[in-house]
Amino acid sequence: MRSGMKRFAFIVSYDGRGFQGWQQQRSGPTIQGAIEDSILQLTGKSVRISGSGRTDTGVSAWGQVFHCDIEDDRWTEEALRKGMNHFLSPSIRVLLGRHVPPDFHARHDVVRKIYRYRLTASSGAGYTPAPLGSPFLTHFQYPLDLKRMQETSSLFPGIRDYRHFTVRRSLPEDSRRTVDDIHWEVAPDEIAFWVVGRGFLHMMIRFMVGALIDAGRGRRTPEEIGALLASEAPAPKFPLRPVPPEGLSLIRVLYGKRDPFPPFAGER
Repeated sequence: MRSGMKRFAFIVSYDGRGFQGWQQQRSGPTIQGAIEDSILQLTGKSVRISGSGRTDTGVSAWGQVFHCDIEDDRWTEEALRKGMNHFLSPSIRVLLGRHVPPDFHARHDVVRKIYRYRLTASSGAGYTPAPLGSPFLTHFQYPLDLKRMQETSSLFPGIRDYRHFTVRRSLPEDSRRTVDDIHWEVAPDEIAFWVVGRGFLHMMIRFMVGALIDAGRGRRTPEEIGALLASEAPAPKFPLRPVPPEGLSLIRVLYGKRDPFPPFAGER
């Protein structure tokens, strides 16, 4: 980092439905692009930000983290936070900022990420969800066997090969990932699937939930899904499909001993 530069980290929350994901690209509006534009309007300088990771098109966040370097000692974390929010649309809010050490990195220092997928399912024929229900909730027009889904989800924790739980064009050389924990919240009209891990493949969580939906509908057995998680497992006869993005949110990014942020009021 050049002399006179200060590094800041921020927690940002956003409604991802109108954006082409986090990462800056030419095909449409992105969260990264909107934030960088707000910093340019605020400071008059082009500043590149680094996020804790990408979120896919249409996916939202309660607690995404990014860092940036600002070359001006007059700026404080609170002045930057307020200034960015002034220029950002209401669908993106910077919640909290911290001045961090120059070697802190929003992506490289991640210890855990917490995601949640919210869904509801039809309890009978003819059910239609209300238009004023939560927009961050995916509705499935058929009954689901929740117990079977919960039992199948126990296959995910640990180191598994997720080559069949991502899109082929994004498949890395090493498709193994570690899921640290799975948790379910069940309410009368909603199911929330929580997953914790350091990193995930492109659309991996949406493919995981898609597999659980197939299990809940009786379209795949737990044994079939377990076999797909084995190292270099052959492709299934009927490929997995991802669930829609609107039910998925990045809830929190954790940095262990290097975490700049205490629990905050916007966390759920």
